[in-house]
Amino acid sequence: MCTIFDCQKSGYKYNIILMKTKHFFHNIIFLHGFILFFLSFKVSGQIKINHWIHQPEKTAFRKPLIYIDFWATWCAPCISAMPHTKALEKKFGHKVLFVYISNEPENKIKSFMSGRNLNFYSANDTAEFNFKHYKIDHLPYSLILNPEGKVIWRGKPGALNEKILEKLIVKYGNHKGKSRRINLKKLDDSNTNADDNLTNGQKFSLKYKKFDFCVPYQRLKQGKRITYQGDLKSILVNMLSVEPYQIDLDNHISYWKIIFEEPFYEKEADVAFSFLKSAGFEWKIIEKEKEIYQLKERDTSSWLNYQLYQYAESPNQSLSMTDDYFLTIDNASPVKLARILSEKTPWIFTYRGDTGQIYDWNIRIDSLENLLKNLIEDLDFKIRKKTEKIPVYIIRHKLKN
Repeated sequence: MCTIFDCQKSGYKYNIILMKTKHFFHNIIFLHGFILFFLSFKVSGQIKINHWIHQPEKTAFRKPLIYIDFWATWCAPCISAMPHTKALEKKFGHKVLFVYISNEPENKIKSFMSGRNLNFYSANDTAEFNFKHYKIDHLPYSLILNPEGKVIWRGKPGALNEKILEKLIVKYGNHKGKSRRINLKKLDDSNTNADDNLTNGQKFSLKYKKFDFCVPYQRLKQGKRITYQGDLKSILVNMLSVEPYQIDLDNHISYWKIIFEEPFYEKEADVAFSFLKSAGFEWKIIEKEKEIYQLKERDTSSWLNYQLYQYAESPNQSLSMTDDYFLTIDNASPVKLARILSEKTPWIFTYRGDTGQIYDWNIRIDSLENLLKNLIEDLDFKIRKKTEKIPVYIIRHKLKN
């Protein structure tokens, strides 16, 4: 008896079948196995995709277990879990095939992977067949299929550990010759998301320069032309759509101007990574444990005194100034206050109240003790401290200045 891997292509459909048989056409065992295989589709685990971004070798589908990671380029927890699952793949990859599936356009995934030097087996499913088939309503999410295509584990990628995989491998690791019962189909192009066409053939031109002096942060848009200038951290926070504490520049303070044509849908992050690569930066994403101070107002009646002075040209424009002792902010809601505190001080703040009113603020920041005292006693905030694991972009320049 021997194991045969057969891949049949018909139009847009691929059937990947692992069967146990001695002679493909001449043995009655094959006929019996084929009938069972045909009937098994009613209960089989199925994977349907539009395109392979990075396709495994055919032999990889012979592995006893398949791990499927459902993710998206915009999902920070998905990205932060990848080093964990890649470590598991390094140890158990001989028994488990790791595949990552997103519901986003192919070009967006390719750009994301190339910008971060990622190289894992991945595909897209813009029709969201797999998301519906496996009833996935949030990300990140993952599952494991056994040799017969049955789901034997599901949960968040971070919840998968060596102990779980070792138990599954003990149970299924030596199973050979059974029907894989997984139907892998390339979906018809007519089923793809219309957004997939938005990225076709579009590119951005990029120009940038470094300043030898401090320049204020601003973002300007003139037609399709977008200009960022200011400190690098503020620029990256906005281009990557992350919080200030998710950017780690190792206290590297520099000021830049970046000019580019407006990119296709949700692609400013691609411009940011293209800039970093061109300007000689390296980066990686890791998970860090951070202390977070959550702000919530008790009584806002005293805040009326902080609406007296308006220095900005528009109430919607925020200005901030810092020295060694104080942070002065003009025109900022409590949400904006927390964000500026996180950007201008070593500590992380978030806001969990429901006040959107604009105020002026003058807060002492020379020490954490004085800062918290000012927020609690003078501004009547209630503060809750907690610890969370947060994805952080570690960005370093290749050359020493």
